[in-house]
Amino acid sequence: MKKITFILLVTLFNSLFLFAQNSADPVLLIIDKDTVLKSEFLYSFQKNNDLKKATSVEIKEYLNLFINFKLKVKEGKEMKLDTSMAFIRELESYKNQSAQQYLIDKDISEKLIDEAYERMKYNVRASHILINCPASASPKDTLMAYNKAINIRNKILQGMSFSDAAVAFSDDPSARDTINPVTHKQQLGNKGELGYFTVFNLIYPFETGAYNTEVGQISMPVRTNFGYHLIFVKDKIPAIEKISVSQIFIPDSMAKMNKMSDYTSKKMTEISARLQKGEDFVTLVKLFSEDKASKEKDGAIEPFAPNRKSPDFVKACISIKPGQFSEPISSTLGWHIVKLNEITPVTVDDEARYFIKNKISRDSRSHLSRESLVEKLKIEYKYQDKGKKAAFKFFKNNLPETYFNSTSRDILELPGIEKLKPIFTFADQQVPVKDFANYISRFQGVNLKESVMQFVESKYPAFVQEKIIAYENDHLIVKYPEFKELITEYHDGMILYEINSQMVWSKAMKDSVGLTSFYEKIKLDYPVDPNAETIVYKPMSEIRAIVITQYQDFLDQQWIQELKTKYPVIIKEDVFNSILKK
Repeated sequence: MKKITFILLVTLFNSLFLFAQNSADPVLLIIDKDTVLKSEFLYSFQKNNDLKKATSVEIKEYLNLFINFKLKVKEGKEMKLDTSMAFIRELESYKNQSAQQYLIDKDISEKLIDEAYERMKYNVRASHILINCPASASPKDTLMAYNKAINIRNKILQGMSFSDAAVAFSDDPSARDTINPVTHKQQLGNKGELGYFTVFNLIYPFETGAYNTEVGQISMPVRTNFGYHLIFVKDKIPAIEKISVSQIFIPDSMAKMNKMSDYTSKKMTEISARLQKGEDFVTLVKLFSEDKASKEKDGAIEPFAPNRKSPDFVKACISIKPGQFSEPISSTLGWHIVKLNEITPVTVDDEARYFIKNKISRDSRSHLSRESLVEKLKIEYKYQDKGKKAAFKFFKNNLPETYFNSTSRDILELPGIEKLKPIFTFADQQVPVKDFANYISRFQGVNLKESVMQFVESKYPAFVQEKIIAYENDHLIVKYPEFKELITEYHDGMILYEINSQMVWSKAMKDSVGLTSFYEKIKLDYPVDPNAETIVYKPMSEIRAIVITQYQDFLDQQWIQELKTKYPVIIKEDVFNSILKK
């Protein structure tokens, strides 16, 4: 009796809810047997119109267009235009693309955009020392690498120069001089120097370490997938898009060691003296510069971004005012005296925010937003991993150390794997250990640098994220009504395009008999000379585009009338009048 009473109460509640819902959102249109709610029309109208400012005539005109749209989409569905593989693939692609904005933590994404926006305003010059430590390193090896970085940092704080420390201790081979294996010539190391960079130029953790360190300071060890970095920030300047200079250039192999040959020294002394006396820069370019390409352009070289030239060259260029010239500057090729023409700053505006948003979606920092979302979804979906401990113990007992180095053994067939409890649960999902086994089996054939269990444990968080994100993706349409509306709108738009193409656009182009007949009816509107005694009309070849357009309109109107006959339309006048009254 209680059960029957409960069912009756639930049924009554649902009936009242549906009544309230229908009262709040009444039916506006009935097209054949389909109903269209008032809210759907208003959503469509208000996307591009202001209801409060719209006139009754404008709303009535839009209703007519809306009905025509609905009729065409209904006909397209009857023709099963949305069942082709091409249609399904395109819709799925759009759905997956549109879903991405729901598969991130929007708060974190906004913070990342704001952070990148601020960093975009500056160029940072830094050097680094790297201590190798791969992401898969054991806790013991990771601690050793960290302590090594700390010890090096202490040596620098006690007086050792950063560049000397980079040469002595850095695991980045570019810090030290090397011998070119092809030319057998010495290549000078950079002593840890990275030059000027800005947001997105370097990996995110390093970028963060650099931007969060004051000029003249050395960071604490910064962890990346490569290891630990000590970052020495040398300079921070307002962001520059490009630098435009002209030069007088003298080649010199000694310049890469910041030295001058006697020939270069004599030339540079003479050029500098003549510039100091006020002689014309371009005249001296013609007389002395030995760079043919820039010499032909009065010394002008291609404008460059700060990260495209050596940092000392950049610093010398931006340290002078436009129209002024520098002291001699060394490069790997020779010596330069430059005249600054212009510095173009980076424009940081709303367009920059759009650029940043797109860059973040393809950058490693985008994982932060997704990881944050997954942590929230774990709470929402009551994630539990009660079976994880037993699963990992099973793998430890059954996976040989050589498993990933071969493809001969199928992890899915390990005896007893099916008897294990789910490795984790969330929402209405119970994820079997076999699913995780299948996931890690993808990596068979890789050459591990850690133990099998270290590798298995390192892959578990990504597996959990993949499962939860896939589940969330599958439920977006139910969870977010606006997402459902977006996909439905695109679906109907695809049908509209295809059916218009078949029934109007292509038909008008291909129907030569109908087009000629239609031309005969409208040619009276296109005389060559309306004031002539004998009226001659423009030939079809001359106004073909106009005729096709008008014929398409004619076919469209004719087709709409046929659809209205096929699918009778009823407008609920009282509901529509409530819209007109606003």
